[in-house]
Formats: sequence, structure tokens, C-alpha cells
Amino acid sequence: MRSENNDKDMTSFLEGLRSISIEGLEEIGKGGNGTVYRLDPETIVKVYYGDRNTVEKINHNREVTKSVFVQGIPTTIAFDMVRVGDNYGVVYEMIDAKSLSHEIVANPDKLEYYANLIADTLKTLHSTEFEKGTLPNAKEAAYRDVKAIYDCGVIDSSEVDILHKMIDNVPDRYTFIHQDFHPGNIMLQKGEPVLIDVEDAGLGHPVFDLSSMYLVYVTAAHVGNKGFEGISAKQFDIIWDLVMKRYFGTTDDKKIADLNRVLLAYSRIKYLRGVATSPRVPKLLRKTVPKFIKKKVINDAKTISIADSELLMGL
Repeated sequence: MRSENNDKDMTSFLEGLRSISIEGLEEIGKGGNGTVYRLDPETIVKVYYGDRNTVEKINHNREVTKSVFVQGIPTTIAFDMVRVGDNYGVVYEMIDAKSLSHEIVANPDKLEYYANLIADTLKTLHSTEFEKGTLPNAKEAAYRDVKAIYDCGVIDSSEVDILHKMIDNVPDRYTFIHQDFHPGNIMLQKGEPVLIDVEDAGLGHPVFDLSSMYLVYVTAAHVGNKGFEGISAKQFDIIWDLVMKRYFGTTDDKKIADLNRVLLAYSRIKYLRGVATSPRVPKLLRKTVPKFIKKKVINDAKTISIADSELLMGL
């Protein structure tokens, strides 16, 4: 009976949504879950890809955004959920803003300035402590990634244990982490950064944020050497190197290389889950590529040492 009532409530909720058209609207950002458009001078709309986001997840994302805003994180104000053709979206307040990715493309001579902005914003976020339970635990999300990989038959139970130990080695923290912190999700409003796509935000150690960034700034940017959102792979290399040096306060190439090695290792868990489970990855690749990546993931997990854990303690 409860299931039937929930279905009726959801049907009623969907019937009450207003419909909007994105025809002719300016695209101001794009990510793995959807595309952001300028709806009018004071609002934007994020249209979610229907094959990757359920209605329940989209509405949950809207509520998370409200919660994060209330906690003082510089993010957009979430308004209503809308129907956009066969997909759904969420309308946000955003006056006179452009995505950082657009700004980087338009001003390639200011890469150092934008890299410093990214690093400084990240450090501010990572110094913001929340009460336990306010947002989802990032470690739990990492464990779910491992379970999803296991459920696909890519790894066995002994390999699950190896990956769990790697996650267990990450020190517990209740720091705010965005977990999708790329230039398309950072808006500049009068020169100040405002975050969008905070639905994956959680609490945890900065390694979870930085490894997710590594997946975009390094791994994804070099797929076919095409870059991302108009930013070239070479530009991403420059930005990432500058971000790492400013964030960690060092120009020691050996230390930066060690940090990148650790971030690569943790990023590969999320990467493996994406390749193994995403409906956007061709079926043939989902059968072959994960096995190749798995060897690297398991080898990483086995070689992450106590010294690496101590390195993480410094974050």
C-alpha cells in the first residue's frame, strides 16, 4: 500500500511541474550529469540527462543544494524542479554569471589567475567543518563505488577487501567536499566563485575531492587529448600543476609527483565504476576496458603504503 501511495505522490508531483523550453537559450556550463542554460537575466536551469538521473535523484539534488546554501557554502539558490522536453531540470538563482570554463576559454592568458582562484576556493571549502551527518559521508560513497564494481562482476570478494582497506586508510574528516569541482561547475559572479552541481557534496577527507578533480583535470582531459569544455589538455596540465602547487604550498616536484600518484590511485576507483556501470559507455567497452583498469586499481591499492597514509594526514 505504501508503495502505491508513493507512486501516486510522485505522479501528482510530476503532473504539477511547469514545462519550459531551452530552445535558443545560451549554454553556460556542461558536465557529466547535465547542461546548464541561462533562462533569464536572474535565473539559470540545469537540465539533467535522463539516462543518468531519476526524478527522485534530481529532486534530492535540489534539497541537498538548499541544505548546502543554508550552511554558508557559496552556491546557487535552488528554486523549482521543471520539465524540459523528455528530461527534467532545476531552476536556480544566478544573476549575471559565467562559468569558469567559459572564462578560461575566453582568456587563455589568465590561466595562472584562474588556477589560483580554484586552489584558494578549494582550500576555503576544505577548511569548512560541518556537523557529522549533515551531508553524506564520502567514505560511504567510496564503498558504494566498490560495491557497484563488484555487482558488475568486475572484481571478486577478495579484491573488494583490498579496495576497502585502501579506503579505510583515509583519515576521517567532516570537511565539506564538492566531489565534482571542475571549471564547468564554478560560476563567476562579479568575480566571485559560486558553486553549482553540489548534489554530490559530502563530508570527508579532501583526498576524495582532489581525486575526483584528478579524474577530470588529468584523466578525462587526456582522453583522445581533446580536453574538456573547450579547455585543451595542455591548458588543463598547466592549471592542474598550478593548482597542486598553490593548494599544497610547495614547488617541490617530487612531493607533487607523490601526491599525484596517491590521487591517481583513488581516482581510479571512481573511474572504474564509471566505465563498468555507465549506460553511456558502449557495451563492448564495458566488457573489456574494466578488466584492464581493474589490474591498475588493485595494484594501486596493494602499493598504497603507510607513508602514503601519512602523506594524506597532511591534507
